[in-house]
Amino acid sequence: MSFLTRLTFTAALLASTALSVQAAPTALDQEVTAYLKAFPDTVTTAAAITARCESTLALGTKAKAALETRKGPATLSEDFAGFDTLLLVLGDGSNEMYLFSETSPLKEVRDAAQACIPKLSDLATAVSLSRPIYDRLAAIPTKGLDEKTSFTLQKMLTNYRLSGVDKDDATRARVTELQKQITETGLKFGENIRNDKGDIAFKPEELAGVPQDFIDAHKPGADGLVHLTLNYPDVFPVLDFATVRETRKKMLIAFQNRAYPANETVLKNLLEQRYALAQTLGYPNYAAQVTIDKMIGSPERAAKFLDEVNVAAKPGADADYAELLTFARTVDPSITELQRWDSSYMQNLLRKQKYDVSAEEVRQYFTLDKARDGIFRLVHDLFGADIRPWNTPVWDKSVTAWELYDADKLVGRFYLDMSPRDGKYNHAAQFPIRTGIEGRQIPVGALICNFPATGPMDHEDVTTFLHEFGHLIHAMYSGHTHYGVQSMGNLQWDFIEAPSQLLEEWTWNYDTLKTFASNDKGEVIPEALVQKMNAGRRFGEAGSWKGQLALSAVSLNFYNRKPDFDLQPMFDAQLARYSLYPALPGGHYYAAFGHLDGYSAIYYTYVWSKAIALDLFTRFEAAGIRDQKTAVAYRKLVLEPGGSEDANVLIQDFLGRPLSLEAFKTELAKKQDVRQQSQ
Repeated sequence: MSFLTRLTFTAALLASTALSVQAAPTALDQEVTAYLKAFPDTVTTAAAITARCESTLALGTKAKAALETRKGPATLSEDFAGFDTLLLVLGDGSNEMYLFSETSPLKEVRDAAQACIPKLSDLATAVSLSRPIYDRLAAIPTKGLDEKTSFTLQKMLTNYRLSGVDKDDATRARVTELQKQITETGLKFGENIRNDKGDIAFKPEELAGVPQDFIDAHKPGADGLVHLTLNYPDVFPVLDFATVRETRKKMLIAFQNRAYPANETVLKNLLEQRYALAQTLGYPNYAAQVTIDKMIGSPERAAKFLDEVNVAAKPGADADYAELLTFARTVDPSITELQRWDSSYMQNLLRKQKYDVSAEEVRQYFTLDKARDGIFRLVHDLFGADIRPWNTPVWDKSVTAWELYDADKLVGRFYLDMSPRDGKYNHAAQFPIRTGIEGRQIPVGALICNFPATGPMDHEDVTTFLHEFGHLIHAMYSGHTHYGVQSMGNLQWDFIEAPSQLLEEWTWNYDTLKTFASNDKGEVIPEALVQKMNAGRRFGEAGSWKGQLALSAVSLNFYNRKPDFDLQPMFDAQLARYSLYPALPGGHYYAAFGHLDGYSAIYYTYVWSKAIALDLFTRFEAAGIRDQKTAVAYRKLVLEPGGSEDANVLIQDFLGRPLSLEAFKTELAKKQDVRQQSQ
C-alpha cells in the first residue's frame, strides 16, 4: 500500500504536526512533550488503552481551549505554536490508536484502540471547524515571513476553509455529524477486511506446481485437506505457481470476496456519507471536494489523465495479451480467453520459456532478513544512512526496532512488523507514530507488512518492501523541519507515492541485488539471471498498468456522482473500460478494496505518482543509478523539505524543469519496443 492516513481535512491536520522551535516552550508545551515521550508500546490491556485515550482527549481539549481563548495580537511564535501543540496531541495520539488497532496481538486491545479513534476524530473535527482558531491564524501578520513559513500558514488557512469553517452554525453542525459517521464507517470497513482471514481447503494434489517450501509449511489437516488463509504469503504462491487452473480460480475468487457481504452495506454507507459531506460543503460530489487541493486539481482532469495513460499503454498491453493467449493455448488448449487467475501463472511460464527466467528460481535468492539487510545497505550507499538496532519494547515478539543515523545525528526511529498474525492489518503500509521536528522530537514510524517470516520470498515482495521503506525514509528525512505541518504529511497526496515508486527501480539493479541476494548455499544471485529478469520485466507491465487504471476508475467513479448506483455493475463497468481481463465471476473485490476508504476517489495517485517517479528517475539514469551525489541531492531537494513547499516546486528544484509525463508514456511505449527486439 503506502503511507497510511485518512484523507479528510481533519486527517490533513493530524497527519504531521509539532511545535515550532521558534516558540518559547509554555507549561502546556512541556506537558505535551512529556506526554508524548511516554509511547505506550507495551500496552497489554484494554483498560490501559482507554486510559491513554482519555488522557489524550483531555490534553487535546485543554490545548484547544487555550488557543481559542487567546487574547491580544496574533503571532506566529505564539498562536501558530499553540496550533502546532494542539495538533501534535491529536495527530500523534491518533497515530498510536491506529497502530494498536491494526497490530496488537490482543483483540481487546485492538477493539479499545478502535473505539478511541472516533473520539479523537470528533475532537479533530471540532478543531477544523473552530472559527476562533481560524480567526487567530488568519490574523497572523505575513509581512517578513520566509517563503516556506508563508506557504505553510496559507496551506493551513486553505485547509480550514475547505473544511467549512466559514459556514454557518447549522452547516458546521452537519459537517461535524457527517465526519463522525465517516470515521466510524471507515473503521468498520477496514475492520471487516482485516478480520476476514478465510479458510480455503484444497486436496494436496490440487496444489501441484506450488513450490516445495510452501508445501512443507502447509501440511494437510486431520481431514486430509490443506487449509490456507487469505494472507498474502498463502495466496500469491498459489496464483503464481499452481498448475491446476481451478485451484487458482478458487483461490482468487476467495481472495476477492474478502469482507463480502459484510462490506456491501458498509461501503454504500461510506459513499453516501461522503457525498452528503460534499453537498453540505457546496461541492457537486466527493471527488470534486477531495481533488481540489491535489496536484491534479479536479476529477475531470483525473479522468482525462487515466484516458491518456490508457492510450499510451494500449498497444503494448494488447500485443502482450495476444502473445500470452497464444502461449497459454499451448499449455492448455481448452483456454479460449485468459482470465485473471491465469495472468501471473501464465506470465511466469512464458518468461521461463522466452527469457529463461523462472519466478521459482528467482525466489530462492530472497528471504525477509536478506531483503531487510539489503535495503539497509542500499539507503546507506545512496543517502548515507546508518541503521542500528534500537533497544526498546515492542508490541509483539516478531517486531524489530531500529534507529537511522546520519553520521552521529539521529534522524529517526522505526519498527518493522513484517509478517502475518491473527487480527493484524493484512496489507502493507507505513504507519506514522511520532511527528518529527528539528530540536524538538525525533520522527518515529512503523512498517506493517505481510511477508513470509521464513523461507523464500518473491522478488515482487522485495520490491514492495523497498516501496514501503521509501515512505519510511521520506518520513524520517522530512521530520526535521521548523514546523510539524511542514513534514511529509502535508504534501499533496497525489505526490506521496512518487518517492516510494522511484525506489522500486533499485530492486532490478544487479549492483544492488548482489549485496544481499543469495541462495541457501550462500551463492550470490548470478548477474546473468538478473539480466534475464530485466529482459522479461517489461512483458505484461503495460497490462498491469491498465489494471491500475481500472481500479483508479473504480475509485474515481464511485465518488464522482450521487451514490444511487449498484456497486457491482459500476465496478464491472470500470474494469471493462480499462482492464485486459473480464470481471471475476462471483467476485466482489470492492468489498476488500481498502483504498476506497483511505484514498477515497484518488486511487489514481498510484498511476500519477508513477509518472512523477519515472520523471525524477531520468536524472538518476543520466548520472548512474547508484550515484551518491545525485541521491544526496534528491534527499535534500525532494525528501527533506517534506510539505514545506508545493510538490511542483520540489520537482522543479531536482530536475531543473517542471513535471513532464513523457517519461511514463515513453516507458509504456518502450515495453513494446523491448518485446519486439527480443523476438
